[in-house]
Amino acid sequence: MAKKKPGNPEPKLPPTRGIPADESMWIPRHYGKEIRDKGGLDKAVIWGIEDVVDFVFPRRYQPRYFQVASDFIDLLLKNEVLTKKEISEFLKEKRYSRSTLENKVIPKLVRFGLIKRERELEGALKKGRSLILSESLTFTNYLERIAFAWNSLVSTARRKKPAT
Repeated sequence: MAKKKPGNPEPKLPPTRGIPADESMWIPRHYGKEIRDKGGLDKAVIWGIEDVVDFVFPRRYQPRYFQVASDFIDLLLKNEVLTKKEISEFLKEKRYSRSTLENKVIPKLVRFGLIKRERELEGALKKGRSLILSESLTFTNYLERIAFAWNSLVSTARRKKPAT
């Protein structure tokens, strides 16, 4: 093992480019305008599709992806399941790019657990089984798990504080 020479600094690591956009979620200030415009944090105020999609594809920063994702989720929730045929009709009707939907929007919605991507079972021995998309509650379970862990940590810390 080589000895470190005095005065020879450690090599600098290359700068990071930050969190990859396809893995990031936008969380605006809980007291800011964006949340107020959605109706605030009051659970009695129902947020719509666009209000939820705004956290995944922020309207302010990714307006095109936001619009495509909002319209796509709206269609998915109405139909429960989407196949290649419905996706093609959606793209034709809305005049959206197939590339944007298939390469940016769907993968991120799947990664975040808002939708589930499967292949049809029929023709399992054939190549190119058709894509089937459906809604998923994994997103909810994921965020609830994070919130529950934080709630437990804070509650435990408060309980352990000595009485004054």
